Amino acid sequence: MKTPVDTPHSLWLIGLYRLFVASFLLWLGTIAPGDPGFVPASTPGFQFVAAGYLAFAMVLAVLARESAQAPAPLLEYQVIGGALGDILAISLVLLTAGGVETGLGLLLIPAVAATAAMTSGRISLFVAALATLMLLITELVIGPKLAWAFTPAPTQTGLLGATLFVAVIMVWRLARRAGISEDQLARQEEDLASLAELNAQIVARMGAGVIAVERNGRIRSINEAARRLLPPRAGRTLQELSPRLADALRQWQREPRLPLSVQFPGDAEQTELEVRLAPLGFAGEQGTLLILEDATEIKRKAHASKLQSLGKLTASIAHEIRNPLGAISHSAQLLAESPQLTVSDKRLLEIIQNQSARVDQVIRNVLSLSRGRPAERGRLVLLERLERFAEEFCGALQLRRDALHIRVTPPDAEVLFDPLQLNQVLWNLCHNARVHGGHDNPGQGPIVLRGGAGQISRAATLDVIDAGPGILPAQLEDLFEPFRSHAPGGTGLGLYISRLLCENNGAALEYVQHPQGGCFRILFAPVDDGSSPAERGPPDLGDSK
Repeated sequence: MKTPVDTPHSLWLIGLYRLFVASFLLWLGTIAPGDPGFVPASTPGFQFVAAGYLAFAMVLAVLARESAQAPAPLLEYQVIGGALGDILAISLVLLTAGGVETGLGLLLIPAVAATAAMTSGRISLFVAALATLMLLITELVIGPKLAWAFTPAPTQTGLLGATLFVAVIMVWRLARRAGISEDQLARQEEDLASLAELNAQIVARMGAGVIAVERNGRIRSINEAARRLLPPRAGRTLQELSPRLADALRQWQREPRLPLSVQFPGDAEQTELEVRLAPLGFAGEQGTLLILEDATEIKRKAHASKLQSLGKLTASIAHEIRNPLGAISHSAQLLAESPQLTVSDKRLLEIIQNQSARVDQVIRNVLSLSRGRPAERGRLVLLERLERFAEEFCGALQLRRDALHIRVTPPDAEVLFDPLQLNQVLWNLCHNARVHGGHDNPGQGPIVLRGGAGQISRAATLDVIDAGPGILPAQLEDLFEPFRSHAPGGTGLGLYISRLLCENNGAALEYVQHPQGGCFRILFAPVDDGSSPAERGPPDLGDSK
């Protein structure tokens, strides 16, 4: 049977108490007999019993000291044996000292109570009953007569026996509650340990970096993702690991009203980061929690989400656009067969057919972007491609050829791009230049297409420059965001699709400040960047029509 308290430590404490009681009794029998306050009835007998009790206490103390790994049944046997020895020894002490009137019978209360704390209720009551029985027998042997009478000694014996039962019941109930509380606490500790281990496993496997920093800047914990995102340095403080993070944390602690999220631009040591800060404990008294995320990955996911939304939108309207577009193209083909057309009419029909084909190709490009299809890149001579585009653009809008001014240095500079997608990007940029750059007004200067090869890996750039006022700094943040336009009637898709087309070809599209007006720059990928011959293709992939 499992005892409420069955630890060797409890046995050791009871053993020390037993040694103290036995030593005290031996002291009473050897030094104190001259004191008129205590005179044993039989001094030699009292001394003999006290010495025997001390030897018994020493044996039990040694056994308790050596029973750290003993099983529970053996510990319970030691408790019961010690209780029986205490009852016998104290009964003999009472017999040789003069009975219950000496007050030594109170020594039975701690012994019986200790038994109740370490055994079951039945055994505890049995020990209490046995102790009471031994008290009665002692009084019967010592009493002047065997007949029961209302005398002080039997009354004290009965009260002491009742006290033993009360002590046993109370201590056993308290020990039982303590055992239940101990079991609950042990289960809670196991649950907390399991939860802590689970949290540690979750944090260790998180894609985001997690750093717990104490108020003095010392790192309490850091997961593997945070170590991958931060510079490869050793250190136990945030200052040693990342001085930029440490400076941002100190500034945030001084001014709690600052934003809880901080952007860190990338450098040679680490990628671009987004860091969120949260206080640990009340008002950050336990430190700060830093959550690090790769800003590039966040942008990539946002970009993929926008691209998916754009693909759904394009797929939903492609059918509605292609039906009337097919009807327009078919009608133009039938009209071109009429023998009564003039030269100008045929030119207009040609423009209708070319632009119908261009709109259809625009839909195809956007659909291919939304479906993640790679571009059919090829090596293009930039000057030749720009001249073709200029002829098509000016012819479609019935502009003079000098409305576009082309300058490429050197003239044989090459780029790696899908020709149809490059044509669409240029069309969007030049159309924006005409609408927003004021080139619809008479007397306004031409749109400048300035390109050339760089000094590293023959990478080329192309600037589309207009004579307008440029873009305000407040509008640059969402310049390439879809469905956001600062122009009346604009959709905000032109620049967004143009950037996607550039990224799909390994290039980049950005806005740069220019003293002459607005300027969009295409940064082409290096031509000899390890691309395969199939990816490079022939020098040209055909006309943009």
